[in-house]
Amino acid sequence: MEREFRRQDFYTGLILIALSCGLIAESWRMPRTLQGWPAYAGPGVVPGMLGLGLLIMALALALRSVQASGEPLQIGPRDVRAYLGDPGTRRFGLMLGFSALYCLLLGHGFPYWLTTGAYLTLTMFAFRAGAWWHILLVSATATAAITFAFGRIFAVPLP
Repeated sequence: MEREFRRQDFYTGLILIALSCGLIAESWRMPRTLQGWPAYAGPGVVPGMLGLGLLIMALALALRSVQASGEPLQIGPRDVRAYLGDPGTRRFGLMLGFSALYCLLLGHGFPYWLTTGAYLTLTMFAFRAGAWWHILLVSATATAAITFAFGRIFAVPLP
């Protein structure tokens, strides 16, 4: 059982390493100066820091799985198929897909509140977070609070 967790940790670490490297690369491409503000206040700083943090944690996960005691971590095609067929891996992939779709739709003609509300609702329905009315209530409340806080209190232009 522990060997299976080591393998899952290794594959998940590799996926998260690739994802975090992409996040860091895309945050680097963002404008560094905006409205005359210094570079550390640019829009790519926070995503870059989050990507760096994710990269460090993904590296730690992958390295710990390799260095764990026990028999050597052997990886073959059968192991990859078993990993991809695991329900936890499917849930992980589904969440990555939802998040990627959400990021791709932001700022492309859809209002922020609609995209965010749909993302939260879809995610909670997919993972059976509660009764339908509870999911809709939480999604609507969170979307309204986020939109109000960033749009009115912090004066951050939302996509």
